[in-house]
Amino acid sequence: MKLETFLTIAAILAIAFGVGFLFMPALMLTQYGIVATPGSAIMARFFGVTILNLGLVLFFARRVIELPTRTGIVRGSLIGAVLGLLVAIHGQRNGSVNALGWSSVAVYAFLVAGYAYFAFAKSSDGAVIR
Repeated sequence: MKLETFLTIAAILAIAFGVGFLFMPALMLTQYGIVATPGSAIMARFFGVTILNLGLVLFFARRVIELPTRTGIVRGSLIGAVLGLLVAIHGQRNGSVNALGWSSVAVYAFLVAGYAYFAFAKSSDGAVIR
C-alpha cells in the first residue's frame, strides 16, 4: 500500500468519527456505554473537533512529496496513534466503555501498524518514508 492510500484511509476514519462526535455527541457516547451529560457532551465535541481537524490535515497532506514533511506527518501520527491505542486499551481494561470500545482498539492498532510500517520499513531504494 502506498502512503497516500494509507493517509486517505486514516483521514476518512478521523473525519467520520470527528463529525459524529462533533454533531452527535450524546449518540456517540451512548454507543460506547458512556452516560451523556452536558460535561461529557462538550468534551466529546472537543474530541470531535480535534480528530476532524486531524482527518482534514491528513487528507490535504496525503499527496505531499517532500520527505521531511512526509516524515513529520508519519512520525507525529505514529506517536498519536500509539497514545490513542494505550487510551483505548485502558478504557477497555477498566470498564469505562462497553464492548464497542474494542472497535477503537482495533482502529488504533490498524493505525499504529500502518504508521509504523511507513516510519520504519525500507523501500527497494532504501528510503524509509515512501
